[in-house]
Amino acid sequence: MADESRSAASELSQANNATSGDSRPVYEIGYHLVPTIAQDDVAAEADKVRALLGGAEIIRSEVPTKFRLSYVIERSAAGRREKYAESYFGFIKFAIDKEAIPAVEAGLRANRNVLRHLLIETVREDVTPRRAVFTSDRLEGETIHKPETVVEEKGEVSEEELNKSLDALVS
Repeated sequence: MADESRSAASELSQANNATSGDSRPVYEIGYHLVPTIAQDDVAAEADKVRALLGGAEIIRSEVPTKFRLSYVIERSAAGRREKYAESYFGFIKFAIDKEAIPAVEAGLRANRNVLRHLLIETVREDVTPRRAVFTSDRLEGETIHKPETVVEEKGEVSEEELNKSLDALVS
């Protein structure tokens, strides 16, 4: 199992090196900030997280935005339980030396405004959602059109016909 994870990490590092001239591995941090931070101070807290990276090359980042969590997160603080149903979520994708990662992790754990975080090794290219394109040999060269709906013409319905239809449905 450990050999499989080492080989997967090795392949990931090789993929990172192949796509850029930089030999440093690429990581991504996804983090939740506590919702008690004032809206005006969120950018400053995000800058504190970014400062933990030091001289890392920032590939992509997103300023934290507030949203409702899927479940309530609890944590203990100063002898009491804090419960959060909302948070500010942001992420940073960056390239840094592997030796600096423990310091980044320790800094994230020490920051009381970081509710949760996840640090993963990833690939350099930006993975954006793509639109699905379906192909088929049997439809090659043909344009698919929306089926036309046939509109029934409205006519007069007698009271007797309506009663017969209702009786047929009921019995």
